[in-house]
Amino acid sequence: MNRIQNDNSHYYADLPNFTFIQRIFCSLLILIASSFSPIWAAPAKVALIHSNPVLGDVPTNISVLESLVEEAFDSGANIIVTPELATTGFSITQNQVLTDLGFTDPYPELDSIRDLAITNQGYVIVAIAEVAAAQKVYNTVAVYGPTGLITTSRKRGLSGWHERGDVPIDIITTPYGDIAYIICSDSYLPDWLRIATLKGADLLLLPANWWGSFGQEEIWQTRARENGVWFFTANRWGTEVDERFGFPFTYYMDDAPSTFITPNGKIELIHRAESDPVPANKILYYDVDVPQYRIGTTDNPVYSVNFRKPEAYSEIANLYYRPDLDNQPAPGLPTAGVTQAASMAYKPSLFASVNLAKIQNTWAQNAGNADVLVLPGFGLTAFPINSSNPAWHTYGSWAQLQQFVEQNGLELLVTSALEFQSYNSNLRQSLVILRPNQAPELRGQIHSAIVGEGTGVAPTVIDLPNARVGVLLGRDALFPETATHLAKSGIDLLLVTSAVGANDTLDNVDAPNYFWDVDALLRMWKTRTNHVFHLAASDWTGNGAVIENTYGIIGRLEITDASTALKVLDVDSNTVRTKFLNAYYSFDLESLLESQ
Repeated sequence: MNRIQNDNSHYYADLPNFTFIQRIFCSLLILIASSFSPIWAAPAKVALIHSNPVLGDVPTNISVLESLVEEAFDSGANIIVTPELATTGFSITQNQVLTDLGFTDPYPELDSIRDLAITNQGYVIVAIAEVAAAQKVYNTVAVYGPTGLITTSRKRGLSGWHERGDVPIDIITTPYGDIAYIICSDSYLPDWLRIATLKGADLLLLPANWWGSFGQEEIWQTRARENGVWFFTANRWGTEVDERFGFPFTYYMDDAPSTFITPNGKIELIHRAESDPVPANKILYYDVDVPQYRIGTTDNPVYSVNFRKPEAYSEIANLYYRPDLDNQPAPGLPTAGVTQAASMAYKPSLFASVNLAKIQNTWAQNAGNADVLVLPGFGLTAFPINSSNPAWHTYGSWAQLQQFVEQNGLELLVTSALEFQSYNSNLRQSLVILRPNQAPELRGQIHSAIVGEGTGVAPTVIDLPNARVGVLLGRDALFPETATHLAKSGIDLLLVTSAVGANDTLDNVDAPNYFWDVDALLRMWKTRTNHVFHLAASDWTGNGAVIENTYGIIGRLEITDASTALKVLDVDSNTVRTKFLNAYYSFDLESLLESQ
């Protein structure tokens, strides 16, 4: 696809050779400029149509959509998004699509909406059921613009009646920003939005049929923040009777949220029809200014986009847990069973003796009993370790922490520390992995940061008696690819020792998205468990969590903080051995794993 290039594309052209500080400095300059100079921004009004499609009544639904699209354009909208399956309703069958409800390219049933896009020189995303070649049916969005039908995209996740989408995730460049479009639950895992981001997406448009209060907006907030995109969800309302399975079942959809979310993950607007005295069709509007330097380029100031290490995510390409290959598991997994996973929360002192006393006292006061324990980043000390000295761990507080592990029957304890390998070498943050009767291991950071170059080495995996465990630094966990890699490696439990939360002195520091506020961190940890594993995490702000995943959803969530410094959950690997991950085409893997 030909993409518009503008005169600002040079801003990031040489960034791979920049130091981290230089990259951040450039990012901040661009962000400041885009805030104050009109020539740096492309203002647009986005409209979300929150409608109630009538099941099976295509003519009525198109008529309603035409009226709402016209109203939105008359109100100044430049970009308009409809709910998923806006022309048919949700509870449809393959046979209905083939015989009555499906549209075939170039979708003449939507000519009136096409003409509105042409007349108003705007963009409309219409979600339909499609009949394609060889009588295959798809859950599709048709994208209209100033020249008519521009492109289509097909849902990747399966919903029973349609095929898996078979066209690449792509974007279109508009005067208002580069637009990506994926459908509903395709946002549940990070892959498709990540691909769109790597191709330059600025605005992510999500037609949805996602009702209930299951934290879907938290998923969307995480997706927006880890990718640095404006995220727009057009959902639906109403009730619908599903008779596909031999008995009528009524869906209540008035609790389905439509949202506007900024690139830092902030919800600017959220609407559910049940909030209105009388639910009705509604158009939601939001004004967005995409910096001009981003439009037509892949430029994106966000840390977890710019500092990817694709060589570290190679397991994404393996054939395990693919729904199209019978969900074959990773080989050699430990015997399934229960593991006691614990998070300890505190704000680490600079002094190891203070932190060690905190660990010991918190454990004793809470009658600690666990198999694995995750401490915050720099949980023992922030003073560097000279790893060129093979005896670094045999004296002082590190030796005492090793004794703590052995005396309390821990199978695994993780934290982080600064490491240098010689007196003239650079510092880097490293995992510190302690196990009984073994010398501690240091595993360097995967991704480059202010302190230290990234190793690009794959995430750490450790097999315990009843669980395969993945271990990440908090900064490495900001990259969703690490979670996908670990899930496809077969982990049952993820441990995150984190030093990325904004604390008192870092409050409101974005830099951009280099430090995450506590609420955003918790949302991210919860969203990571969508890969179907348990999680225990602790951040240097004194906040953490232990999360049990039960067959793909959160079963239990325990928070650790100043009031409750230690939490332990018995997590069973049996509930996470069947994972629900994506199947990839070769062009998907090229996007995810090739260096940008």
